Amino acid sequence: MRIDDVDPATMTGEQRALYDIYTSGKRVAPDSPFTLVGADGRLLGPPAIWIINPVFGRPLQQIGSAVRYGSQIPARAREIAILLVGHHHKSAFELYAHERAGAAAGLSEADLAALADCREPVGLSDIESVVFRTTVRILDAGTVTDAEFREATELLGEPGLLELTTIVGYYNMVAWQLAVFDVQPPAGVQPPASDVRPPA
Repeated sequence: MRIDDVDPATMTGEQRALYDIYTSGKRVAPDSPFTLVGADGRLLGPPAIWIINPVFGRPLQQIGSAVRYGSQIPARAREIAILLVGHHHKSAFELYAHERAGAAAGLSEADLAALADCREPVGLSDIESVVFRTTVRILDAGTVTDAEFREATELLGEPGLLELTTIVGYYNMVAWQLAVFDVQPPAGVQPPASDVRPPA
């Protein structure tokens, strides 16, 4: 990482309030597929940089919480969208976290391999399939056609398509932040070889 980790012992009150969100509740449940807190108590991934500016960090974690715990889009479909964004940006931390979350949601190794190649996995549900196609289209074109909009809203509803668009936009933003601050997965974790960024 291009900045020093924030030591929990030296946090401001606002930083501590944000830190406490990541060190309690659902995010640290034993069945959570990945952690955002290191063994030394310091934050990992996006929170490791959000903590430097809690005015922005707090609303960003609220969006992340809504995506992870409040979305009406089924977990497998949601992870398909997130992984497509992660592969689009070759974002090592996003892939570290969401390959684990995707597997926990039921994506197989074959599914994960297909997503790494931007191929639609075999046997997706109708909702998963439209999430795949819509996400790919948004990543490629920044929008959808009228026909694609109708197809997506028929299966997801207008609120669901808003959620999907927000998920894609949120994880694009996160990938950019992780890249700019060079945030990597925990030590010893290797992302797929095809998704490792070449040295700058």
